[in-house]
Amino acid sequence: MTDPERAPYPGETLLAGPEKPEEADILPVNDEEGRIRPQFVTAVEAAITNNDAASLRELAAPLHEADLATLIEALPQEFRPKLVELMGPDFDFAALTELDVNLRDEIFQEMSTRTVAEGMRELETDDAVILLEDFDKDEQAEILQALPAVDRAALQRSLEYADGSAGRLMQTTLVIAPPFWTAAQMIDFLRDADAEALPESFFEVFIVDPAHRLLGNVFLDGVLRARGSQRLGDIMQTDRRCVLVSEDREEVARIFQRYNLVSVPVVDEAQRLVGVITIDDMSMSFAKRRMKI
Repeated sequence: MTDPERAPYPGETLLAGPEKPEEADILPVNDEEGRIRPQFVTAVEAAITNNDAASLRELAAPLHEADLATLIEALPQEFRPKLVELMGPDFDFAALTELDVNLRDEIFQEMSTRTVAEGMRELETDDAVILLEDFDKDEQAEILQALPAVDRAALQRSLEYADGSAGRLMQTTLVIAPPFWTAAQMIDFLRDADAEALPESFFEVFIVDPAHRLLGNVFLDGVLRARGSQRLGDIMQTDRRCVLVSEDREEVARIFQRYNLVSVPVVDEAQRLVGVITIDDMSMSFAKRRMKI
């Protein structure tokens, strides 16, 4: 029976049908072993068949990108692009980076250029590049042209780097600050900044000079623990290990492992900060590489 004190699981009310809520079976998305439940997939198929966008969003929108990818894999081929279409802006395009490249290609063939471009706008640069690599040069140009100028320029720069290089792996949305800012100024900036101007998740601030050369970094706990009047230049770490934008993926992986890093800033030949690679980026890169083999 459904506990009236808790919120229903995604899709529970849809699956309950005509039963009263207290008589409906509880149906989490995954079973005890973490596998997606066949009943959940059936409910999603029913929503797609009925063109019931509201019910589909209730079922699929709350899913983590990895679970959404698993759901897509479990659906019949003809249902996959329809799921993307019906979910509209609620579909998380990051889920597509979790899929085999051949499966992604099947989905992309049924999608318009504008739909692909709109979905990519919400992605970190490294994820968007993964998807763009699935298209030929003409298709890439068409998608890029449909993006806002700032997003287009960032992706074009990333695509200029060699495949498998740090430049292809890195995220380009960073939190940077000059060394003369105080801890209080940094906190105010983060509090007032537009969410779209910040990375989806981050835990450090990179300190740069006027030429955008990397001087050091300050982790967020250091910013919070510092006195409000302390300058970032006085509390930053100056021995931050970094990699060149042209560095090979294999060497970047060795650096992560050798020094037990969770992230590494990426610089160009002039030591200007151009991006950052996280351990998650590395893991995803090697996973996607295995999918292509």
